[in-house]
Amino acid sequence: MRAVLASVLVAAALAGCAQRQGGRAAAAATAVLASAQRGDGAGACAGLVPSAAQSLETEGRSCAEEIVKLGLRSGPADGGEVWGDAARVRVGADTVFLFRWGDGWKVAAAGCRPRAGRPYECRVRT
Repeated sequence: MRAVLASVLVAAALAGCAQRQGGRAAAAATAVLASAQRGDGAGACAGLVPSAAQSLETEGRSCAEEIVKLGLRSGPADGGEVWGDAARVRVGADTVFLFRWGDGWKVAAAGCRPRAGRPYECRVRT
């Protein structure tokens, strides 16, 4: 009986940790999208992993200039799903993928839409 109770308590603690991490990932995702939506390109780019920010730097234009042009929109987010150091958060009709970065989360891909039988199509990607 004690072993069963201990197992239940461990599972509950792990679920609580996953929910907290999902909430943190969702907060990071919505912060990037909200920054882009209000025209704060520097703030939005600060929430991206470096390779995602670099992917937007083309033809002499900065990440900050380009991310606001993408039309990314923030909105209600689901609780997020976390798998180790990776997470997926749905914000409205879009999906955001994140990586654990230091003690927080950074966006690796944003403005992503599923495609039948193919990988997601993302406006921001690593």
